[in-house]
Amino acid sequence: MRQGTFFWLGLALLISSIGQAQEHVINLTQGTNIAVSLSPDKSFLVIDLTGQLWRLPLSGGTAIPLTPPTSIARNPRFSRDGKMIVYQREENLQWDLWIADLEEGTQHQLTKTEHNETDPDFSVNGDWVVFSSSLIDQSNIWRINIFTKELEQLTNDSGIASFPAVSERDEIVYVKANQKNWSLNLLQEGISTELFSTQHPLRGPSWRPGGGVIVFNEQPSPDQSHLTMLLLDTELILKPLTQGEDVFGFRSGWISPSEFIYAADGGIWKRQLAGTVRDSIPFVASVPVYNRAHSQHNLTLESSKLSPENSENYAIQVDRLFDGIQKKYRRYVDIHVTGERIIAVVPRGTQPLPDTVIDAKDYTLIPGLIDLHAHPPDISSERAGRAWLAYGVTTVRELVTDWDQWNESIERRTVWSNKSTPGPKLLLTAPVSTDSKTTLTGVVQEANVFQFYRGHPEQFAPKTISLVEKRGLPIFSESLFPSARYGINGIEHLGGLHDSSYSLELSATNKAYQDVLSMLTDSQTFLTPALVAFGGFHRLASNDRSWSRDPAYLLIFSADERAKWQSSIDTNMSLDNLQTVIADLVKAGGHIGTGSNAPEVPYGLGLHAELALLAEAGLSNDQILRFATAESAAALGLNQDLGTIEPGKLADFVFLSGNPLVRIQDSLTIESIVKNGVWIDREMLLKTP
Repeated sequence: MRQGTFFWLGLALLISSIGQAQEHVINLTQGTNIAVSLSPDKSFLVIDLTGQLWRLPLSGGTAIPLTPPTSIARNPRFSRDGKMIVYQREENLQWDLWIADLEEGTQHQLTKTEHNETDPDFSVNGDWVVFSSSLIDQSNIWRINIFTKELEQLTNDSGIASFPAVSERDEIVYVKANQKNWSLNLLQEGISTELFSTQHPLRGPSWRPGGGVIVFNEQPSPDQSHLTMLLLDTELILKPLTQGEDVFGFRSGWISPSEFIYAADGGIWKRQLAGTVRDSIPFVASVPVYNRAHSQHNLTLESSKLSPENSENYAIQVDRLFDGIQKKYRRYVDIHVTGERIIAVVPRGTQPLPDTVIDAKDYTLIPGLIDLHAHPPDISSERAGRAWLAYGVTTVRELVTDWDQWNESIERRTVWSNKSTPGPKLLLTAPVSTDSKTTLTGVVQEANVFQFYRGHPEQFAPKTISLVEKRGLPIFSESLFPSARYGINGIEHLGGLHDSSYSLELSATNKAYQDVLSMLTDSQTFLTPALVAFGGFHRLASNDRSWSRDPAYLLIFSADERAKWQSSIDTNMSLDNLQTVIADLVKAGGHIGTGSNAPEVPYGLGLHAELALLAEAGLSNDQILRFATAESAAALGLNQDLGTIEPGKLADFVFLSGNPLVRIQDSLTIESIVKNGVWIDREMLLKTP
């Protein structure tokens, strides 16, 4: 069997794309939200680890890749004769179905429509593949003939149909979601019958050999996911099979009518249907990761131009300095500034003072804050600029996803660079490049940060990587896989941009395992979790009214805007579990940056809420302040200019009356801001021009 043929073409592209990156290999022994399929002869498994399909013996052992690393392959299912695998593959933000011929070592695309085709399964005779798709209106169950490509719609239900599973008698059980009601439905001879319904998510039903029993996944709460058995008797009988496990929402495989395999808690397990003990099927998959040296380049933005009015020397005398380097305050320090740069940071009185001295002895001084993930504002640029600076945010990375907003963002970057118009330094990330809108060269020239967008494998072409490297841009991605293999600076929204059913970064209960943690730590990729955007700000504002009564918040934003931000969001995410993932990543040596996802949360205040949520996760206050300053600057490749208070850096400061090393929310006790050496009166920022 030529099992690796599919893989080598993609590997060749990967190797030719990495430029000057350095390779090392990670051995993965756990997978996040993986699906598993058992061959009909019960000899081997196929799993979808890190977005690739891998083959390994049923007894466990070394996993061998079957598909290339440049695209995302998920949810494999065997044909009844074991000669083929059908799976879903993502490109251009769309899922299509693909067939892998295990005997020939080839693969080909089965569906190619403008809609998503997911959750495939073979018919008994192997001529048809049953799947879920929204080819007409909302998702229903369809089938396609793998030889003639004939399509046939099998259901026409209200609601969303998914996860069809075919029995030995060609019966189909599937999941239907209709608003907040979920059900298992049985399709026989064109008639659909509801078997079981509930008000929480259901996924991945499978038939026991011989029929009569269905095992499926249910998620009764955001932090619980388990397996349940449904016995199709005269009276339906439900029986829980697992408890306290993070069961992944895909179909189980059957070794025999009494023994099955499934994926949970990062591993693959086998269990007796009547038993309470599970046995591990261990695996190891060797994944090459390429560390691209994080780009270091001097800040050459319009916002770094020195104004004549700000060319004189001055010094700041402060009693508590958090410089972004040390864990504790430096005490009784003089900071000397010339123009826009810091020229000295020395103990009090050890260097002659210039004529202008700012007495800040009663204050805490921290570096200017950095927001790594925001979108174009939905309020005026003038008001957004004042809001960012009023909250001490002196640098913002703005992710532009719509070409219609691109020129406006470029103009905003220029306007905020002027001394007369308040606003942070603005770093722009362009939308995905298309020939109809712009050329890649133009994007790279105008952008400050390059972005790998999910579902666009053409971005990994050697020409693209070479152009970005030549320009010296940091590279971010909206998904970890497959981007981390190419050496990226950062990713955002761990798991948040994916349908939770198919996320490779988080399980349905918001847990991540060794594959995700190792890829982040070994590739030295910075994660911007943006906890605040996934219900975090609402939770803080609900539990502590000081967030909704912050004076700057009340002055800058309207009542309608505040009501929008404080309202509950519809999310099935477990924020507590996500905070645990972040804490585990930090303990493992991972890198964290800070971002708010504004305007989904308040400009500026949302970043301070993110700091509070990181503190809730158990991280220390000094770590959190470094995440928002030094670490975020390093993620942008700008740590020679930003993020710490030391000689040679841009003079970006925030003066606080409180003590954020004792109480992180004291980051909000802002008195004044300095951006590029220019002193900014906060009271002026809070007044409407």
